[in-house]
Amino acid sequence: MAAPKPFTPISVAEAVHRYRDTLHLRVATGAMSPATRDAYVRDLTEAATLLGLDKALDDVEAEDVEYALVRIANAPDRRYTRTRKAGPGGEPAPGRGLQARARWTAAVRGLFAWAAEQGYVRADPMPHVSRVRVPTRAVGARLGLTVEQAQALQETPAVAASRSELRADQRLTIRDEVILRLLTETGPRVAEVCAANLDDVRQHELTGMPVLRIRAGKGGRSRDVPLSQTLVSMLEQYQQHERPAPPAGDAEADRSDAARALLVTIRGRRMTARDVQRMVERRVKQMPAQLRRAVTPHGLRHTAATVLLRQAGADVGTVADILGHADVGTTSVYLDPSATAAAQALQRSPLAQ
Repeated sequence: MAAPKPFTPISVAEAVHRYRDTLHLRVATGAMSPATRDAYVRDLTEAATLLGLDKALDDVEAEDVEYALVRIANAPDRRYTRTRKAGPGGEPAPGRGLQARARWTAAVRGLFAWAAEQGYVRADPMPHVSRVRVPTRAVGARLGLTVEQAQALQETPAVAASRSELRADQRLTIRDEVILRLLTETGPRVAEVCAANLDDVRQHELTGMPVLRIRAGKGGRSRDVPLSQTLVSMLEQYQQHERPAPPAGDAEADRSDAARALLVTIRGRRMTARDVQRMVERRVKQMPAQLRRAVTPHGLRHTAATVLLRQAGADVGTVADILGHADVGTTSVYLDPSATAAAQALQRSPLAQ
């Protein structure tokens, strides 16, 4: 067992700077996704400012972290720069959500655990910091949509386009349906959709079926996601008739990246996760009132998992492969409970005949 490293004083700013190298290494070894690293870096940059950039890391106490957490809880949600964040009932919802606060705390906790190993602090203050308790889903609660709701959502771009004359900057009908179908059919993560390139869509070498190659999923794992023929046809229509060219004024590297991207914004730039989230929010509002229900892109991932298992009859191992889960136990969390599915399963059992 290696001897503990001698204590070496270091500022908060320098500690965060050095810890970032450790996070980059975790991404390189597949232990952390790039999206998680980027979120941690943003959280730690905020934490360093709140704790004091020039303050000695060893002088930070639990009370300092908890005071910073209170300020984080009341800080504006970084995802909402154009629209106003709303609560479950539509009321204004200022501040960061519990999930964001829990992630911020986890990032700071990781920083101090690493600092203790490096000898930058003599005592880790985080065990004395109150944990942010994120409520679990209520029994029977549903994150995804029903099949009828999902089909209605898929159809909203075409229905909305047929009802009104669209401006040039609104002609995204095919692209939006492609994204909605992709999210509800096979449930890729939003970051995976945004990172997809044109040459990631191909015919599988063994099956001859169309697939989307996810080059760097969570944990650095790659996989092939099957695509329906309807989705492939719509992708071809999008590329031929609706896809805008990259802005001429952008840097050459940005133009090259946009030209490679599978899906782009109305201005021709590669889409971001927030672009997809805004699109889903907009299309949900266009659903028929009797079927409309708030859902996020991650909720559509739950929809895909549940439908593949319950209605399509896929086994949990196959669904885990499609979703990119290393453990089928993770996949079970994505499956929304269904009393109807349970009853139908009993009816199909040969022992119940």
